[in-house]
Formats: sequence, structure tokens, C-alpha cells
Amino acid sequence: MAGETGIAEPVQDVDFGSPAFLEDPWSPLRALQGQDPVFWSEKQQAWIVTRYDDVMATFRDQRLSASRIVPFLSTLVADVRAEYPLVAQFEEKWISNVDQPVHSRLRRLMANAFSRKVVDALRPASRKISADILSEVDGREVDYVHAVARELPARVITAMFGIPDHLRDQFADWAGAIQQATGAAVLTRDMVDLYHQTLADMNVELLKLIAERRESPKEDLLSQFVQARDANDQLSDDELLGACHATIIAGFETTMHMLTLGMLELHERPVLQQRLLSSSSDAAQVVDELLRYIGMAKGMLRIAREDFEWHGKTIRKGDFVYGMNISANRDPRMWQRPDEIDPDRDNNRSMAFGPGMHFCLGHLLAKMELAEFFTELFGSYDVAILSAGRPWINSFTFRGLERLPVRISAKS
Repeated sequence: MAGETGIAEPVQDVDFGSPAFLEDPWSPLRALQGQDPVFWSEKQQAWIVTRYDDVMATFRDQRLSASRIVPFLSTLVADVRAEYPLVAQFEEKWISNVDQPVHSRLRRLMANAFSRKVVDALRPASRKISADILSEVDGREVDYVHAVARELPARVITAMFGIPDHLRDQFADWAGAIQQATGAAVLTRDMVDLYHQTLADMNVELLKLIAERRESPKEDLLSQFVQARDANDQLSDDELLGACHATIIAGFETTMHMLTLGMLELHERPVLQQRLLSSSSDAAQVVDELLRYIGMAKGMLRIAREDFEWHGKTIRKGDFVYGMNISANRDPRMWQRPDEIDPDRDNNRSMAFGPGMHFCLGHLLAKMELAEFFTELFGSYDVAILSAGRPWINSFTFRGLERLPVRISAKS
């Protein structure tokens, strides 16, 4: 395994699970950007890539594989495929974890389910769900993360899939259990055990729903997946389950954390609230910039498929390579005043949803949910933050809070 940095002065290592990094990942990553942009971390036993152009290359270079879950879990479990067969089985069916040509095929079959037309049709329902949730917590002291930020994507995603209401919380729990293991900053055996059992339990309910949709299709996302075809091609049973896993997990976790961190940034910036409320196009611009600035998705892991040279370093076959979206989105080589929120900024090159072929299929849905919710919240309610504490989740993949006490009250 490679280990020489090849620079004259020592660079401070990075620990993804340390409290300091969970709170402020930008400071150590900014230092690496300037001194050692492809940095070998002894603590992570991996390469950390921090500059915008290099992170882009990380996601586009075919010498780096997206099939990463089994290798990542292998750092803790000696034989993942033998001990956790479902984990290995479905890694190859999740669109975010497969390489070409499989990725393009799955993306082609799934794309229509996330089109702008579909998302626009969901907008009124998302607006009503936002209003309903805020009405339910009006005047109360609540944990914003669980009572609001977790509840909105839970209701939207389960409604999209046609999942019965009584299973809503269960699916939210399952999504959290899987993401806890696949995105952990510090991985434990209990996390992997729960991940494997969660796949088994989730599949039982999904297979029931899939059978129902085959018999009687509905106007929902699951029916679109079941009916997805391209010429004589369609999703296999395992691919159907994989598409559901990936969509549900991403739909819950990413939106939940962004609803929390975005609210905090808007709460402290009345001028930005006014811009958000000016028009739907202004709301979309504000959301785009918050996504870049906040860095809800810190980065993604890739696995080297062969030996190659990069910035004078030798990347070895099997090496872990972390492409850090969070630092790329604040790289001063790409952005002017990167540490400021500017809703007039052109965010077409933002990596908030990942670059390259793995650009998130659900980005339009996520941005719509955020814009509708923030508009309803700051247009109709006052928010009081009741604690200065910020307990960050144990995740390499996402930035988010475990809890946030608030009081939300309708404006008089």
C-alpha cells in the first residue's frame, strides 16, 4: 500500500471520525488543497483528493471503480460475501455502486421516473406535506431533525412509491440503518449486522408491493420501475429491489440532513430568507447555493482498478480513493468567494449531487422538496433555535445533526 507523500513539509493527517472534522471538514481539507491535493492518509488508509478538477477526475476516471461497499466493509469483516450475502448481492444492483456498461443501462431504465415532468406533478403534494408537518408542530418545542426534517422525506418518498402509511416509519428506519453502515466514519460490526438484516426485512415488504404493482399498476414510482423498459430490456427482480433500495435511502438521508442544515443557514440570514420568498426562481437559486455551500454530501469512495500515477503519487490497485465533494465545492481555484453564500452564483458545476455519470438521478426531486419546504417555513412561521449544541452524526458520506431542539410558531 502506498504511503509516501513526496512533499518537503509534513501535512496534517485527516481523521473522518474525529469530532473536529465532523464539525468543520473544510479547514483540514483546505490545507490539503494547497499542499498535497492527492494525499495519502495513514489514519484512513486511503488517498484523499481535494481540488475541484481532481475530484471531478475521481468520479470520471474508469481506472477508479464505484463498486465499493464490499471492499469498504472488508476493512472490518474478513469475508463479507460469505457472512453477508445480501450485501454482496445487492451492491451490484445499486446504480450508485456500479461501473460501465451496467451503470448506463440502469440509468436509462430508471431515468423517466425522475423526469422534470414527474417532479413537477409531485410539487403540490410536497407543498401540502410541508404545510401539514409544520401545522402539526406549530407552537411546540420539538426535535427538528426527527419531527420535521425526517418526516418530510419519509412522507414524500413513501407517497411516491405508494408505500402504505403504516410502513412509513419502518422504511425511514431501514434507510437510516443502511446509510449508517455504508457511510460510517467509524464502522462497527453491529452496523453491518443491522445492514444485512435490514436488506432482508425491506425486501419482504418491497416484493409484496412489486407483486401488487405487476397485478394492478398505479400512478406511482414503484409502478414506473416495474414497467421500465427499453426495447426488449427491463429491470430484473434484483435490479427492481436495488432501484428501490437506492432511491429510498438517498431520498430519506440526503433531504433530511439538507432540511436541517439549510434551515440553520437561512435562520441566521434574514436577507437570504427574503430572497427565498421573492419568487419560485429565486427560491431555486437559493437552494442551489445552499447545496454548494453546506456540503451535505462530503464525498464518495472509489477503488483503484489498476496501478497509475497521479500528481507524482503511485496509486496501487485496490487502494481506496476519497473524492471530497465538500472541498471541491469550496475550492478557490473554481469559485470566487467560495466561503460566502451568493444566490446569484452560477452553480451549474456544483458537485452537491456528484459529478460525472453518477450525478444523482433524484436531484430535481430533492431541490423541489427543499424549495417548497423552506418557502412554507420562512413564509409562514418563526423559528426559535433552543440549543447551541451541534451533535454531528457519525458519517463520512453526509453532514447532518443527530438532533436540534426548536420551537416553530405560526406568524401572527
